[in-house]
Amino acid sequence: MRETGSNGAGDMIRRKVVQGVWSRVAALLLAMVAMASAARADAPTLTLAERLTPDLIAVVYPGAERVGKEEGNPKAAPVYKGTEVVGYIFSTLDVVRSPGYSSVPFDIIAGVDKKGLITGAKLIYNEEPHVRGDSIRTGQMATFLDRLAGFNAQGPNAGFMSLPAEYVGGATISARAMKAGIIDSAKLVLRARGGRPPVTAPTLDVETFTPATFADLTANKAVVNRSLTSGEVANLIKRAGKGGRAEVEPGPPDELYTNFYTALASVPSVGRNLLGINRYKASIESQPRGTHTILVASMGPYDVQGVQYLKKSAGNIYDRVRLVQGDKTFVFDGPHSQPIAGIGGAGVPALRSGALFFIPPTAGFDPLQPWTIELLINGAEADGTPWTVAAPLPYAVPSAYVLLPDPPPVPPYVEAWQGARMNVIVLCVALSILTLILLFQNELTKKRHLFRWLRNGFLLFTLVWIGWIAGAQLSVVHLQSYIQGPFRGLDLGFYLNEPLMVIIAGYTLVSLIALGRGVFCGWLCPFGALQELLGQIAKVLRLPQWNPPDWLNRKLWLVKYVMAGLVLTLIFLPPEASAVANEVEPFKTAITSKFIREWPYVLYAGALLAMGLFTERAYCRYLCPLGGTLAFLDRLHLVDMLKRRPECGKPCQLCAHSCPVKAIVPSGEIKMAECFQCLDCQVEYHDDHRCPPLVRARKHGIRGNIVLTTPKNRPAGVPVAARGAEGAATA
Repeated sequence: MRETGSNGAGDMIRRKVVQGVWSRVAALLLAMVAMASAARADAPTLTLAERLTPDLIAVVYPGAERVGKEEGNPKAAPVYKGTEVVGYIFSTLDVVRSPGYSSVPFDIIAGVDKKGLITGAKLIYNEEPHVRGDSIRTGQMATFLDRLAGFNAQGPNAGFMSLPAEYVGGATISARAMKAGIIDSAKLVLRARGGRPPVTAPTLDVETFTPATFADLTANKAVVNRSLTSGEVANLIKRAGKGGRAEVEPGPPDELYTNFYTALASVPSVGRNLLGINRYKASIESQPRGTHTILVASMGPYDVQGVQYLKKSAGNIYDRVRLVQGDKTFVFDGPHSQPIAGIGGAGVPALRSGALFFIPPTAGFDPLQPWTIELLINGAEADGTPWTVAAPLPYAVPSAYVLLPDPPPVPPYVEAWQGARMNVIVLCVALSILTLILLFQNELTKKRHLFRWLRNGFLLFTLVWIGWIAGAQLSVVHLQSYIQGPFRGLDLGFYLNEPLMVIIAGYTLVSLIALGRGVFCGWLCPFGALQELLGQIAKVLRLPQWNPPDWLNRKLWLVKYVMAGLVLTLIFLPPEASAVANEVEPFKTAITSKFIREWPYVLYAGALLAMGLFTERAYCRYLCPLGGTLAFLDRLHLVDMLKRRPECGKPCQLCAHSCPVKAIVPSGEIKMAECFQCLDCQVEYHDDHRCPPLVRARKHGIRGNIVLTTPKNRPAGVPVAARGAEGAATA
């Protein structure tokens, strides 16, 4: 069917409808800007004490009986139960001043008890572009922060939460930044107030006490032992080639000769449980700081004290025990030991004798490295020559009593990519399909109906999965952030925080340079897909359609460049100005928020979509700042894949009339900066029932294709390669 242009009553109706929609769009935009400005909260200027209300305290530190004045560096307010300080309330704005996705630091007031457990958190102020003004994400963020209660800011699970950051869909960078800000602030507040200092290397835990039974200590190898029968001792002596007699002669082979134990008693969770608190304080805590205490005890005929210990003139040498670590050997005497008659307690065997051996901090002993207690079985040859046979008992301090440095935090972008693995796979498959469509467009566009189903299917995927499910709507907000990143000192991790957006942005950049702006705008923009699908429904319903004349169309194209310039200029203005300008894009309302926002935003997005019912992709063509930016950069593209013939434009106007966005001018030239790569012109190009040169060739019985030209093989004077959309028009 041939389109002959708009005139008469139909033309008047179309103009009035479009003019009415445009005027309402302008009014709604003004109302929306005013609402956004009025709803803006000012950054906190009051002190923490002035900001703390009873309701806020009940959220961030439930059960607090009294909150003191903020003090210290960093500032925090102590929380009391009775007269005891049980925790602190702090503000991330006062402590770490973390920015999220925006360059403006957010303010979260939170509580932490003296054990390092977060007690609650409340978002007070933020300028996050995907959170402010969005009631859905604001509620999700509140729930996300509520679930932080009970989280150990000083523990090894510093990357775990009951809700992942992806719970706040479309604002995961903001969620991760807020979580990190709370944890980092809590650590700093506690460390400045006598909390555990940061551990920079493996360190013996000499502060923590955990109750444990003797069975518990032997089970985790905090206490180790070796039992020797008389027969085993006789074999040791024989294998060593010793004769004569031992100090304590072995008895019958199956009789117990000795059962000796050892433990690192300077660890409170070991020593206090073995000795009891009073003996532990008197014997071990009284030693110089850094002294290491080894407990050795035994049961059976052969004890650990020996003959020399009983001879006062010999200096109370323990000649039956020595400690070996590497090339160092430690022996003990009276000044560095203390005998114990037994260690007692429930479940403890009746140890006959024992001693505590003290190793000074300057002796070169490293308790974190394996060491061996050797029980020395002494004797003499028949001629009186003394000998010694060692029975070794290896020991290594259990890892439960070793403080390790906090593992380096997993970069937020790593966490993001791990959590988005399936979405990344789906998106990469979709982009691979799109790449194949573009590469094999010449064959696909020869089948009009197949291609229409293929294109509409991909547009539906873009709208539903990329837009509404995955929330991966690329917008000018991302462009602003990417440009601001280097000036805000942000590293590569900032750009990698949104996996799907990174992939789409990268694909858009490559396709922009290769083919032009139309790959993203025509195939990967969810709002653009929504407009096009609604436009097709409008045509099925026979709603009046209006396309501006060529001269007006060219002028309207300029509007999006002006919008792009204004929005990008606002990067260098205060964030509130930029936040208001970002609402020019309806993406946040229609795609990421799924129309669940305040009424001016919804009406504005609805009005833009309504325009698209009467004028194909009106917002994309004339208003979109992101589209304007990409159209400006389209001049960089390297390849024109859209095929043309010498007849295109002169005399044939089929593609120019059928292009739904009027990107093909009457001369036949395609304005690639305005082209959405819908490939409808290529469908017309291959249709031998519509394209005049092919129609003539078919009627004359000419088989195969006739002269094909592209920008690289086009004869002189033939316009640049063009593209269009399905429509009924002939030369």
